[in-house]
Amino acid sequence: MEAAVQSPEQLAERYLAAVESFIDAMRAVPPELLDWRERQDTWSARDVAFHVADIDQMLGLRLRRILGEDYPELAGVNTQSGVALFRRAHLDYGLALDALQSNGALSTALIESLTPETMARKGRHSGGHDVTAAGLAAFMAMHIEAHVRQIKRIVVAAGG
Repeated sequence: MEAAVQSPEQLAERYLAAVESFIDAMRAVPPELLDWRERQDTWSARDVAFHVADIDQMLGLRLRRILGEDYPELAGVNTQSGVALFRRAHLDYGLALDALQSNGALSTALIESLTPETMARKGRHSGGHDVTAAGLAAFMAMHIEAHVRQIKRIVVAAGG
């Protein structure tokens, strides 16, 4: 597993770089393309921004629970309902970037503070699998990295 060979510093650097790359990618989206969707069933850049901020907060909470509780049960989430909620509200996407940046600072500090013992701490996902602190830290970065690529694809598809 990738997280097993990475140090807390490497995990934190990768995660923080992902947060910064996402914020940069979103700031590069032309304002007129923020709500562009290729099809009705796809997400806009604004949708992705709120999804990333929302899920990153949830993943940060999972990390805090794994580190602070003994083998917590980690509930899954319905990502589509979250996107629909934020789409209806049509909020300034800067709020999502601010939330991501704030949560990112807290999560980065916690990831940097991991020790071999705390990296191995586990929680149980409602999907039926165990999640370690180290594995979750690696996933947090990977999740954001995937959405950086998605933002770039949206802009290209929109002709931006």
